[in-house]
Amino acid sequence: MSDVRTNAELTEASTVGLRWVSVARVTGELLMLGSMVVLARLIPPSAFGMFAIAVLVQELATTIPSEGVGTALVQRRSINRKHLQAGLALGLVIGAALAVMALILAVIVVEPIFGAQTATLVAVSAPFFFLGALTAPPIAVLRRRLDFRRLSILDATNTIVRSTTSVLLAAIAGLDAGALVIGALAGVAAMCLLALIFAPVPLPRLHRQAARELLNYGGPASFACVCWAGFRNGDYAIVGARLGPSAAGLYWRGFQLAVEYQRKISNIMTQVAFPVLARTAGTDELFVLRRRMVRMLAMTVFPLLLGLVLLAPVVVPWLFGPAWEPAVLPTQLLAGAGAATVVIDAVGTVFMATGRARALLGFGVAHFVVYIAVVLVASNWGVTGVAIAASGVHLVFVVVAYRMLLHGRTEKTLRFLWQDLSAAVVCCAAMAAAAWPLELALQGAGAHAIVHVVVVGVVGGAVYLTALRLWFADAWSDLSALLRRVLPVPRLRAKVPAFARR
Repeated sequence: MSDVRTNAELTEASTVGLRWVSVARVTGELLMLGSMVVLARLIPPSAFGMFAIAVLVQELATTIPSEGVGTALVQRRSINRKHLQAGLALGLVIGAALAVMALILAVIVVEPIFGAQTATLVAVSAPFFFLGALTAPPIAVLRRRLDFRRLSILDATNTIVRSTTSVLLAAIAGLDAGALVIGALAGVAAMCLLALIFAPVPLPRLHRQAARELLNYGGPASFACVCWAGFRNGDYAIVGARLGPSAAGLYWRGFQLAVEYQRKISNIMTQVAFPVLARTAGTDELFVLRRRMVRMLAMTVFPLLLGLVLLAPVVVPWLFGPAWEPAVLPTQLLAGAGAATVVIDAVGTVFMATGRARALLGFGVAHFVVYIAVVLVASNWGVTGVAIAASGVHLVFVVVAYRMLLHGRTEKTLRFLWQDLSAAVVCCAAMAAAAWPLELALQGAGAHAIVHVVVVGVVGGAVYLTALRLWFADAWSDLSALLRRVLPVPRLRAKVPAFARR
């Protein structure tokens, strides 16, 4: 199964894929946000803090097989039946070992540090390892095919089942953190079943040669995944252990709003980017596509983060309830981490597409070690100190990521980075100059939260788009072309500039 494509074919696949993934992701995230608003009023912050510890197990369970086995299957130029069998076998063996380890650690580590209830949540999360192993190969097959329609259906299924189950368990059964864990487990189980229907894979069999070929890339990628999961969730563990579950819940809410929700938006692009970039004919073609994708990602996410910073003091307590007001400042401070994470993830996509698993591993280890050390020290200054440290470390590692990306190339790191982000950064500065005084005036007038969102959103968005059109014509053309191609409106798509149809 070989899937090398021309840049014209990949551009078309990218825009079609973005259309499907965007519709599914926006729909799913609106549902998820609605369920989280309901759950935030049913479940106290301390329960979310305990759930944040169990999230580490869930993330490892889904990403180790996905990054270790799944990306190896996607990244290879060609695969056969033996690769699929070996990939499934490796995933199940590793999943079984990690499930047993999770159960042991729940008793000897989690319970003494975080308490019996958190330990129970970690133990209940153990089945995620088997579900992750079963899901990785069929999803890899769909990604190789660039079948973004079915991939989008899988994401939507996961979100719908997870949200519905969690809300019902919290509202009817009265569960707190347990509702969040069981809901997540139900969502992944439903997605796994549907993935096996969409792309059936052969029964597992450990073919040695095929397994070695997958592990050559998948082994380092798996270790890198552990480090990435550690630095994305290790701060929850540190805050929970040193500051208590309520503080962990508040920090988790801020991180979700400022980082995770932005990553979900960026994943729309990166979900498409990895299989597309892996199918390019050469490095030059890959870097051309990469630049347009990263610039588009920054232009989309950065103004949303700025809007979050401006509106958080009013919107967070109104949306989630007064108990979550202490999460406002961490949310604002973590916006820098959200912007940095979006850019770092885009670099990681290039490493995966080009088979640079060891570079990904080295970056992941360094990022993890530095991040955990800094957050551990910063926890002496409470949640605010941790939020400042998180943003600082992530911003520094953006430069590190670009330095590694350009290894062996002639481009200058900071100049290359600025070329990627300048349109978004400059236009966000113009947006802030217009929207910040307006937001302060609305606060002084005691306007309702909805008025804040509408007025600041409309004025800030108009200024941002105007600046983009006036000062960055190429970026504006790319954004306009993408919207016209992604939006399912024939009249708009007919106006796509010629360069975007090539």
